Amino acid sequence: MEVYDHLPLPEYKGNLQRRKRRGGGYRFPENRQKAEYYEKNISKANEIVRSFKEIKTKFKGKLTPRLIYRIKVNQSVDYKTFQKTLYSLGGLTVLSVSEDKKGYWVVFSNDEELQVFKDKLAQYSGIQEGKKYNFFDAIDGIDDIPKEEKIGDLIKKEPPEPGKVNYFNVELWRMEDEDLYKFISELKNTYDDPRKFRITDQLITKSFALLRVKMTTEIFEELIELKEIARIDRPFYPSFRPYEYNQIDISGFKVLPPDDDAVGILIIDSGITSNHPLLEKSVGGEENFQEVEKETQDVVGHGTAVAGVSIYGDIEKCIVEREFAASNWLFSAKVMYGEKDLRGNIWAVYDEEKLLESQIYDAIRTFLDNPEYKIKAVNLSFGSVNDILKEENNRQFPLAALIDELAQEYSDVVFIVSAGNQHPGNFYELEEIVENYPHYLVENVDFRIINPATSALSLTVGSIASEPRYFNPSFGETEENMWTPIAKKHEPSPFTRSGFGINGMIKPELVHFGGNLILRDNYGHLTENIGGELVLLSNNPTEKLFAFDYGTSFAAPQITHLVGLIANQFPHKSANFIKNLLLQSAEIPLLPRFKGNQNQKLKSTWRVLGYGFPDYEKAIHSFDNRIVLLDEGEIGLNEIKVFTVNLPKTFFETKGRKRISVVLTFNPPTRATRGDSYLGNRMEFKLFHSVHPSEIVEKYAEINLEEVGDETTPAALKKYEIDLVPGTNIRKAGCHQKGWKEYKREPRNLPNPPLTLVLINSNKWISDESYKQPYCVSLIVEHSEKVQLYDMIRTEVQQRVRIR
Repeated sequence: MEVYDHLPLPEYKGNLQRRKRRGGGYRFPENRQKAEYYEKNISKANEIVRSFKEIKTKFKGKLTPRLIYRIKVNQSVDYKTFQKTLYSLGGLTVLSVSEDKKGYWVVFSNDEELQVFKDKLAQYSGIQEGKKYNFFDAIDGIDDIPKEEKIGDLIKKEPPEPGKVNYFNVELWRMEDEDLYKFISELKNTYDDPRKFRITDQLITKSFALLRVKMTTEIFEELIELKEIARIDRPFYPSFRPYEYNQIDISGFKVLPPDDDAVGILIIDSGITSNHPLLEKSVGGEENFQEVEKETQDVVGHGTAVAGVSIYGDIEKCIVEREFAASNWLFSAKVMYGEKDLRGNIWAVYDEEKLLESQIYDAIRTFLDNPEYKIKAVNLSFGSVNDILKEENNRQFPLAALIDELAQEYSDVVFIVSAGNQHPGNFYELEEIVENYPHYLVENVDFRIINPATSALSLTVGSIASEPRYFNPSFGETEENMWTPIAKKHEPSPFTRSGFGINGMIKPELVHFGGNLILRDNYGHLTENIGGELVLLSNNPTEKLFAFDYGTSFAAPQITHLVGLIANQFPHKSANFIKNLLLQSAEIPLLPRFKGNQNQKLKSTWRVLGYGFPDYEKAIHSFDNRIVLLDEGEIGLNEIKVFTVNLPKTFFETKGRKRISVVLTFNPPTRATRGDSYLGNRMEFKLFHSVHPSEIVEKYAEINLEEVGDETTPAALKKYEIDLVPGTNIRKAGCHQKGWKEYKREPRNLPNPPLTLVLINSNKWISDESYKQPYCVSLIVEHSEKVQLYDMIRTEVQQRVRIR
């Protein structure tokens, strides 16, 4: 089949007016009695002041405590207006905002007696004369942040024992730098015995402030009372399982290094075995970012396995073909080390003295700041099984927030993260697994994605199963009556985790082969058949060149491998561009057997499979009957761009399946404290047919993007809009968006040229009004028949596209 370069997506130029935002009022809550409201909140205010004074007395001469509490907001409010309102209540500074702007807002107050709050509350309630202060309509009340909500899940599962010294992650509310650094400095000097208290590491970014603290249980109980403390938990630990297997002779294999001009891939993991005969020709550099194991060598085995997949893809295919041709140069950052248990098993462990976030921060900067490495992909195949994204009141995890900040800064590098694993045997017997698969993946909250898979700017990768197979059944057994494969080929792996992500964004976005579970019940104990696992590289090549394992840990580097291949073709393109091509090439290979109506089934599918399984050839090439049109550029806040292409009528008139697909990728600033919108700006797209783009421009000039809310299609254009799936509100939650329309038969009302794509950029909290958002948008038209579309569209585009 003939292959072609992708085509530019022509932009239609038109003037769009921007209107200034108008302020809105507040709704008075039903059944509110102002006198009762006053008494309740005066009592709460006095309680907050009393508890704060106790803390000041307790830490007098050591710490200068800050008054931090929370305000419950009962309706969606304009952030900028409400932020100013809160500041008028005694200089309240917003530290954290709830989702949808409703719920708990965390604030820092300069008014330690809450006197201004009390006075204005009294005037609002009619207790004393004065102004109305109707903003109280939006406030249900104020409250101290309960100590229980600051304690992490690991501590709740395993409370610290009296007299013991443990390591903890202590997250602070992200105050202004001056207050934050002063507090940390004072905290370091509060306890003078380093055997009982010591801050061993810290990391402060735009979104969070995190400390690694070694302290006694008694000091832990004191610190949890401090209002500056947002959360304390035991340190992060990895969720994967190294598993080695038998040796294969590779003496006759062809092992080829990457091309000299190939770009680099960075693996952040347990290190690599750089002298492995299948890796040694591809290693561009390796460094150690933990201090327990001094060598860079991979003791655990996980990093070597991940590295092998990232540069070779399908290891088993390489074995069959007897050729290992590395796609990219390999770089390794070691952030974990191996530790043996009493049985001699080796487990991955993190340096107790250092924050994992600090190690990753140092590792990424060290490698990505070196231009000679030409690194275009960073793979992180680990996650914290205890940091599960909850359905409500979720807040971005520090590690995921860090990755997003770095991904925004290093805008030419694609970050890839595994979705995480959860074994159904932890919850169900074999019959229950078979009966409840795949429904438990979306119904059981313990299968939700984990930190750092919630990262918005990374590509999060889930796992699908390959063809079921059985390994070495015992004599007299048959595969059919002894082993039960849980998933069919291309169905979700029975252990993969599901979304949605922060603010409902589609996560994971992509899937790849990560293995299956093939089980049998052995007297009440689940036994796994190794045939469900993938072939990987072993970290002990002198004993065993290959290992077997399964997990999203190994699906993620399959995507990293594809990113590396695409980046070799487009080495100077941005991460937005590379991710766009990858997402545009993806398709859901098989609809899982989910319950419910069609909409419910589709929603469950997107939660588990995202946009599907990508294809390298489709990512880098256009074909006669499948044409990719792209535009990469920048767009201002609260602005739109319009693109148009005159699709030939033969596209619809020729019988066969037709598909139109749009992908948008962008890299907005993020902020973990903004639960209402983790992304600083939201982008979306709308697709229209049979209407001239000038009319679309005219209608969009009449609306104010800051005021329209969820519906951004002007009423007059509704009948021309092509309804894409997933719907707009699901798509626009994230910064990796895809929508498509399939015509399986001739449309009753045949769409007419042109196709017009509208790109919309709405500001959420970015203060710099001159900010320009980089993006990449692509439009695909595809026909199942051998229709010669490419030349027709290329000719039309070349006549209209503006030379840049």
